Amino acid sequence: MLTLLQRIKNKIHPSKEEPLTQGLISQASQILAHHHIASIPRDYLHFLHFCNGIQYQDAWLLGIFEDHSRNNDICRFNLQISHPLSKDIIFLGFDEFDLLGYNQQWNTYQIIDKDDFEVLEEYQDLETALNYILKIEA
Repeated sequence: MLTLLQRIKNKIHPSKEEPLTQGLISQASQILAHHHIASIPRDYLHFLHFCNGIQYQDAWLLGIFEDHSRNNDICRFNLQISHPLSKDIIFLGFDEFDLLGYNQQWNTYQIIDKDDFEVLEEYQDLETALNYILKIEA
């Protein structure tokens, strides 16, 4: 993961507009639970402490923000999308064609087609999934 974080730092220069706090995490967790949406995986929360929501080319990684009004807010995005398995899956990002989700039931990161919600790829670790969605080359 350190290698990926360094590549993100070198290519994207993520800003620290709104740092992630425990209060923001608790608030987002409560909102997601109230709407029966899967919880945010621990390793993604760790990642958000480094860069809380980023955009690179045509890809977005969702963050957690105070007012939940940003398009890249994890609560807003997950509340707007109607996935039939939202109690098991939380979306963490997207690119032009695909969604990056975490399937809590299977403990896997999934690349899911935006149009028909078909699972295209599955990864056991966050770093590989982030590399896929961001397409950051070494």
